[in-house]
Amino acid sequence: MASKAKLPVLVSVPHGGVKIPYETKRFCRLKIKQILKDGDTWAGFLYDLEDCVLSYHCFPLARAVLDVNRAPSDRPPKNPDGVVKTYTNDFEPIWSKDSGLSNHQVEVLLNKYYYPYHQNLKISARNRHILLGLDCHTMLDRAPPITTGTRIEEKRPLVCLSNRGDQHGEEIDEPVTAPPGLLKTLAGLLEERIKNQVRDPAVPVVTLNNPFKGGYISKKHALEDGIPWIQVEINRSLYLFDPPQQHEPNRESMWQMIQIKNCLVECLEQLFAPGNL
Repeated sequence: MASKAKLPVLVSVPHGGVKIPYETKRFCRLKIKQILKDGDTWAGFLYDLEDCVLSYHCFPLARAVLDVNRAPSDRPPKNPDGVVKTYTNDFEPIWSKDSGLSNHQVEVLLNKYYYPYHQNLKISARNRHILLGLDCHTMLDRAPPITTGTRIEEKRPLVCLSNRGDQHGEEIDEPVTAPPGLLKTLAGLLEERIKNQVRDPAVPVVTLNNPFKGGYISKKHALEDGIPWIQVEINRSLYLFDPPQQHEPNRESMWQMIQIKNCLVECLEQLFAPGNL
């Protein structure tokens, strides 16, 4: 029996890691439950598409330590939620010193872990068979305290797709990272598949560029590498039923994540079916 062809997709999972590198381990205050909540909880399991796509990259370090979805110049104290951070999303201090990491420590992390991740994405995009990049994330069902400009009580959609455009995927004041038609086609496929998961009619199923417009990875690599990029955000309420306490998900959460992953793969297969693009 012939194996199924891999999807022409490059997948990036920048916030799925939980590791603290040895260079900073003795300075880090965080426990595993804080690391999981601050990052994209279990995104490495949810988006484990290595067997399904032509290129797959999951950053191994915790988002709280090093955020590859930020520009290397985006740093504290100007931005405490930059490429390195001083506080988690719940305003918990990350490091033994309130001032955070030194410039030397930051440069070590960037050179050893950050730049190689972006270089690997760039190399993968050179594969002429790859037609789309997906930067894959998860989101809390409500905005965390560190988020600004969003009401804390506002409920988030089940899925948000982003290309740095408006609510229709159209360009506003900067180039979009993926064509509006491509974004809306994928949104329609996903909405049809997961609309039965809606438990609250006030919660949108799929939104475009709200509450997220797309981050540094999709912007940088769409502009530089010649393929469209879409940022994907999946609501953790679809698979996370209790506050995470351990490195690996429990059986119930794992089962739900497998269903979501299969749904995403089937939607991508339809997206690249003849006549859809």
